[in-house]
Amino acid sequence: MTASLGWDEESRKDPRSEPLPADPTGQRLCEIFGHYPWNFIRADLPDDATTKAAWTTVSTYPLRPRALWTHWQDANQLIGVRFTHDTYYALLDLDAGGDYCTAAGAAEIRAALETIGITRTLLIRSSWSGGLHIYIPFAERVNTFNLAVALKECLRAQGFRLQAGQLEIFPNVKAYGVQTFIEYMGHRLPLQPCSGSCLLDDDLNPTGDSLARFFWLWDNIADYQDMATLRHAMKIGRDNHRKRPKRHSHPVENWRQDLDTVITEGWTAHGQTNHLLKTIACYGRVFDGLQAQALIDHTLRVALNCPGYEQYCRHQHEIERKVTAWAKAVEGYYWPLGTPPSRDTSQPKNNLVPFNQQQAEDAQHRICTAYAELEQAGALPEQITARVKAIAQLAKVSQQTLYKHLSLWHPAHQEGVIAQLASLLGPKEVSSEALPQTPEPREIKELHPLERSMKGGAPCAGDLGSDTNSLSPARGVRGDESAFPQEVAPVAYDPDLHEQIQQEIRSLGWSVEVIFQFVADRFGGKRWSNLTEDERLLLLYHLRVLGSEGNANCDR
Repeated sequence: MTASLGWDEESRKDPRSEPLPADPTGQRLCEIFGHYPWNFIRADLPDDATTKAAWTTVSTYPLRPRALWTHWQDANQLIGVRFTHDTYYALLDLDAGGDYCTAAGAAEIRAALETIGITRTLLIRSSWSGGLHIYIPFAERVNTFNLAVALKECLRAQGFRLQAGQLEIFPNVKAYGVQTFIEYMGHRLPLQPCSGSCLLDDDLNPTGDSLARFFWLWDNIADYQDMATLRHAMKIGRDNHRKRPKRHSHPVENWRQDLDTVITEGWTAHGQTNHLLKTIACYGRVFDGLQAQALIDHTLRVALNCPGYEQYCRHQHEIERKVTAWAKAVEGYYWPLGTPPSRDTSQPKNNLVPFNQQQAEDAQHRICTAYAELEQAGALPEQITARVKAIAQLAKVSQQTLYKHLSLWHPAHQEGVIAQLASLLGPKEVSSEALPQTPEPREIKELHPLERSMKGGAPCAGDLGSDTNSLSPARGVRGDESAFPQEVAPVAYDPDLHEQIQQEIRSLGWSVEVIFQFVADRFGGKRWSNLTEDERLLLLYHLRVLGSEGNANCDR
């Protein structure tokens, strides 16, 4: 433990005080790129030159100057470093396949840099993949963060797209860590043996891979930078970054910036592949107007160049299949900005409300049906608990659903029970204000009872004929009435009379079963729907008599 603590204290010393390599070129490499030895990045050199290197961060020990030089000379591995608080250089990464990885694109970027005092740059090929690195050397140290802000504002103001797979700035404008220290992004070192890195002229023609010549060019270029203009641009950039004025941008622009931020950050942990592939494809579809194979190629290229891909993506063995699937899904859902929608956006997202309403209506119908079946079978319990269980079991609904519709079954809610009187036990209503009437028969025919079904003797032909108003001792009291149901003439409906009957029934607190039994007892077994208007008047009289007797008993 003591040795570990001693090593940690030793590792925090200024790397510039560390012993340098004996080789002058190695010394120069460490003086420029060896200022920050911690959390360096490394990768094994791929056997296939077209395969991307699998970069990893080494945080277990610092990279000493002599070790840095040794690793750089190793043709079997690649090495990279990060920035500290000040720097002698900056680096622009133009990814292969991007919009700016051409001689013309590099020339446009170089011209843009001259507006902030960067008049000379050093152009190299980064690897066998064909990407470009534009180095910006300085003869003196500058503040790293201020430089990053100045470069970002300069390039973005002139219309360059700063994102992974296109154009990236090293050092990057990193966030300020409140609880943890946030590192600058790491970059690979130039011109490593067998890495494919080499010096280029303005037309992107290789001119050699000598590190000594690289530094000779470096020193000459650094002397030509307009440091006064650059420092002024850095101050303005830092002040603008601190102020962070409130932007009143369009929601679409905010969305674009959000997508760009996600893509630029890349992978930071496992389990982010699907989200990032969808984001990259969405950006390409909406803001670049790509489709079909062009969208697939764009998504794949950007994904492979995103930070953290090699370290965190667990789908590298199937990345092309994943990219193709996401590109097709995004193309079917999004459309290029400024063009008509490619899908119908007018339909509601779901039909939950109609579905819920349909479910509720179905439950009410089943409750009514169960109530009617139990009542007609004489099996409707009077006790509330037993009634709830019986109806719920027959209607196949929960007791909670039953209590949502008390008017359909509960005796205390007589208005609902009475309102269903005709619909439950009589024919269908013609309207909401009329009692049910007997439906018209398909064919009207006379129906005569058999003689043996009559209480009295049948009238002889020629005696009384068809005079139903005549009375004779020879005729039975109900001699003209059938002993089994005949067709009933439609009963006229009096709304006022019906309302008065309902009021009396409410005052008595009767259930449907009691009502029908009372009607049957008073009117020779008739049903409610078969009562004539006179019989209904008589029913109202009986109900009022019962109601007055009940009130008299209460007064006593």
